[in-house]
Amino acid sequence: MEGKLVAKERQKVILVVSLAYILPILLVCLGLISFSWRFYLLILAAVAIFAIARLYRFSLLELGLTKQHLGTSLKAIALPTLASVLLILIHYMMQGPRIDNSAYKWTFYLFFITVSSPVQEFLYRGFLFGIFSRAKLAIWVQILLSTSLYSFVHLIYRDVPTLLFTFIIGLFWGYHYAKYRNLHSIIASHSILGAIAILVGLV
Repeated sequence: MEGKLVAKERQKVILVVSLAYILPILLVCLGLISFSWRFYLLILAAVAIFAIARLYRFSLLELGLTKQHLGTSLKAIALPTLASVLLILIHYMMQGPRIDNSAYKWTFYLFFITVSSPVQEFLYRGFLFGIFSRAKLAIWVQILLSTSLYSFVHLIYRDVPTLLFTFIIGLFWGYHYAKYRNLHSIIASHSILGAIAILVGLV
């Protein structure tokens, strides 16, 4: 009986991942949805996932939206985040911007910090780990799958270094989330690292 329930949950995972995480990106990559609509697509996907999360009846704790372990997780993520910022700045000082992001205004960065980063972390850490846990997937599989899907969404930029960078940082965030199950600390790290990486033209 338990085996059938697990199999059913895994079928749900395949369906949700295929329709909500893979299909929209393929539509953008194939030019069926304009690249300029990418952020609207992210918001639409987030709304759909929020609705699915309600159907799953996830608790805030299951989604990592809790104060539990907040202090510990913030302390644990602070040094690696600052070290990553330092490496980004050193790369910028030595190589200059890799990508010209000068067209982005301050409103973009405000949107990135207050909307995009929290939504991405909900989608790629909180919710995914929630459905993966329900499907009884091993922790390392949860980390690898969530990281791969997080990197995959950046395929729309058609830039290999960006894919590699997001995969590496995704592994770190995935491991951190698996250990502390607190989304707030990763949102803070994502907002800081992402904004600086975009600002200096790394991604």
